[in-house]
Amino acid sequence: MIVTTVTIILIILMGISLGGRMKVSSPENVIGNIFTPIQKAFYKVGQAVENTITPIFRFKSIDRENKELKLEVEKLQKEVVQYKLMEDELIELKELSKALEYTSGYGQISYTAASVSAKDPGNWFNTFTIDKGSKHGIKKEDPVLNGSGLIGRVYEVGDNWAKIITIIDNKSSVSFEVLRNNEYIGVIRGSVHADLSGYLIDPQAEVLVGDKLITSGLSTYPKGILIGEVKEVVKKKDELLKTIIVEPVVNFKKIDKVLVIVSDN
Repeated sequence: MIVTTVTIILIILMGISLGGRMKVSSPENVIGNIFTPIQKAFYKVGQAVENTITPIFRFKSIDRENKELKLEVEKLQKEVVQYKLMEDELIELKELSKALEYTSGYGQISYTAASVSAKDPGNWFNTFTIDKGSKHGIKKEDPVLNGSGLIGRVYEVGDNWAKIITIIDNKSSVSFEVLRNNEYIGVIRGSVHADLSGYLIDPQAEVLVGDKLITSGLSTYPKGILIGEVKEVVKKKDELLKTIIVEPVVNFKKIDKVLVIVSDN
């Protein structure tokens, strides 16, 4: 009976507590009036501390996430660069394969593809170095070209490197013929200004602006390699031969891969 009585009393008290009292006692009211402002002050201080500390921890978390994202972005950027380099290399190799058409059927000729490893100072590729040499069959005076046309010739050779002098260098000269009429032949030279100029041997030759020039086969270079296009024809009264200014087909501001013609002789 005692246990039952106590249980009933506890249940009644729980019901009163859950429902809330209609009126508090006077001492409780006084104590509540005293402690409520203090509790409010402590609550505001706690909220301020929480609002101050939480962003700090959130900032650390965000900073860590930013660093992780930055590393991920750097990784993706490297992958993009790598894919772009691979794509560019494939394009260059496809372009380089076109160079094989220039000398097809011209004697017993083999080819060695190479990449540019260094160049002399300046905006133009007057002279540059490739990553292949005598160990790969390359010899001095071997012709060098790419998918656009004639670049130049091998100037110096090492075991695993070779130096190339291009046709726009002032130490270079090329025998050419006009594609439209192979009876019109002449010689063009490079210059210190990285352009091409020359003359036609026949003073009566009717060369025109826009005429394509190819190698004649009378010098180091095999016949049929595209050199450039006539940009200007100059005929002075005091000169017997016509002077021509030629725009090369190769972009001598950017060369990455080349093809070296390695003949049996």
